[in-house]
Amino acid sequence: MPREALTPEQEAEQAKYEKLPTGKPHVSFSEIRDWSECSYRHLLKYVKKIGEDMPGIHMDFGTAIHAACENYLKTRVMDRKVFLNKLKELWTVNGPKAPEQYTVEKFQEFGKAGMSILADVPQWMDEQFPGWEYVDAEHALYEPVEGSTHAFKGYIDAIIRAPGPRGKMLIWLLDWKTTSWGWSMYKKSDELVRSQLVLYKNYWSSKTGHDPKDVRCGFVLLKRTGKPGKHCELVTTSVGEVTTGKSLKVINNMITSVKRGIAIKNRNNCQFCDFYNTPHCT
Repeated sequence: MPREALTPEQEAEQAKYEKLPTGKPHVSFSEIRDWSECSYRHLLKYVKKIGEDMPGIHMDFGTAIHAACENYLKTRVMDRKVFLNKLKELWTVNGPKAPEQYTVEKFQEFGKAGMSILADVPQWMDEQFPGWEYVDAEHALYEPVEGSTHAFKGYIDAIIRAPGPRGKMLIWLLDWKTTSWGWSMYKKSDELVRSQLVLYKNYWSSKTGHDPKDVRCGFVLLKRTGKPGKHCELVTTSVGEVTTGKSLKVINNMITSVKRGIAIKNRNNCQFCDFYNTPHCT
């Protein structure tokens, strides 16, 4: 979900870092993902700022779901009105920009799906993480990238504490992912997808001083087309020194490439790109 607004602490931190051609001194995982898939797409989106304000109903649906889940973690009460109110707000703001997307029928469809998903979350959390305790939600990261004059920016959707094997308390870093039906086995094992939580664990552990051995990571898939009781799925991510090293290397490679103005079209990733067959990329 887009969260470009900086916290006051992050604004103070910005002064320590050098700005990139994007106009920002930091990189986020969404940028890293776009650059890794196609550095030319990254150039268009983040340097030339083309299509930066394009709204999307799937993104807005995810934002509304995130708001309700954050409220639930903090209160232990699932107030689905939080979801509906946020969805209405986003529909009102973005509807005029893309009326072909933001229809009454789509609002009803997404509203019904969201209410069904959120009804499942409390029981699923209790079954998946018995005895879980709230630690934080939307935890902001703004950490220095080693070997660089720039920072990594991110938000951890959910941080909880729960008993592990033999009763040992473990920390879980969770990321909510709204999907239609779930993820394929290929996506679940995709190193680029998993690197989001690899980076979050690395920077959060360094920031807080927690032993990485006591930190677990997982994506929580929230499925719009799932049946009641089957909307949620945990996809765990194993994080070790090798995977962490690879992910950190990608960040440094990206920063070097962006600063040098290197942007190469990856024709293998054109099919679902917003710029495919547009005047910006032919």
